[in-house]
Amino acid sequence: MSSELFRKYIDMINEAGEMPTAASQQDLAQLYAKAKPMSFIKNTPVALVPFPSLEKMFGPAKAQEIAGLAGAVDKTSYEDAYKNKGYVVFQWNSSDNQPDIYIASPEAVSTKYTRFQGGLPTDPKARSKIPSLVVLDKLGLDASKVPFFVKKVPTEMIGVDQIGLAGKTIQTSWGEQTVQPGGFLVREPNGHIYTVAPDASGLPIGYIKV
Repeated sequence: MSSELFRKYIDMINEAGEMPTAASQQDLAQLYAKAKPMSFIKNTPVALVPFPSLEKMFGPAKAQEIAGLAGAVDKTSYEDAYKNKGYVVFQWNSSDNQPDIYIASPEAVSTKYTRFQGGLPTDPKARSKIPSLVVLDKLGLDASKVPFFVKKVPTEMIGVDQIGLAGKTIQTSWGEQTVQPGGFLVREPNGHIYTVAPDASGLPIGYIKV
């Protein structure tokens, strides 16, 4: 088969949907521009732990369990270099009743978060409203050992259903993510775009609308 015929064959397979590829950042930027953005803020404290500190904080078995859960909701894969510099973010996917743990870059943490100075609730009902506490309790982790932060700036997002990306795969700076139906795309100040899954109320997990 000639190289020209082979290229045509590949094009036919791609058009038929038999060889799916992840949407690139360029693709996402074009799609993002077509949708109406919304602003959200995190009004609840969020547990953030440096990835290299997991074992010291929780022991090797729990550290391995947490690392295995990172990116599971969106099927995100992280490179080792990114993980070792990043912060583990503990969230709870209430729509699927499972942990939503991902890894944020140190730049994102320093520019978007500030240390939470308040006290965490002890009442079970109040704790159930803070996704990070829910997942820490579910995993049997001591929340008193974990630093909490609050997001200090609004985050702009669009709904993925506006642009037909639900169930698709996208390419981010840390690896591929699967876009959840009803989910959202976030565009960072540097233009980088990634996805956030929805909670049971249809809002981005851990956020409220401005």
